[in-house]
Order: sequence, then C-alpha cells, then structure tokens
Amino acid sequence: MVSSVLGMLFGGILALFMLVLGLLPTIDVSTLPIALPEPVSRSLSAINWFIPVDTLLTVLTVWIGLLIVLNAVLLIMHVVQSVTKG
Repeated sequence: MVSSVLGMLFGGILALFMLVLGLLPTIDVSTLPIALPEPVSRSLSAINWFIPVDTLLTVLTVWIGLLIVLNAVLLIMHVVQSVTKG
C-alpha cells in the first residue's frame, strides 16, 4: 500500500519534472554570440578526453533532480508529522 502510494507520488513528480524540462527551449551553444577564447576551447577539449562533459552534466542533472525530490518528500513528511501531532 505504502509502496504503491510512494511509486505513484514519485512517478507523478518525475512526470511533472520531465514536462517542465520538455517545455524549456533547447539551446545550440554554437549559435550563441559569445565565443570562448581559443586557449579555453583547447583546454576544454583536452579535459573532455579524460572527463566526458556530457556524462558529467547528465550525472549532475540527475543528482540535482534527486535532491529536489528528496527535499519535497522531506517537506511532505514534515507537514504530515505536524498535522498528526497537532
């Protein structure tokens, strides 16, 4: 019972999060009027050999999303506990 409620809650939160991400516009970095200096560009490409930036951004995005979900769950638990106590 509890697991199905939590699964539905997390599924709804994830669907809402994906909806918000889907509404955001995609930006092609190459079309921005801001250009990186050549040494910085070479340094970033060298770093990309050792640390894949796209993988790093994916992990960072998932981590931030999970932190948001965790904080929402903690807030809901705090509200439920305060309602049941008082």
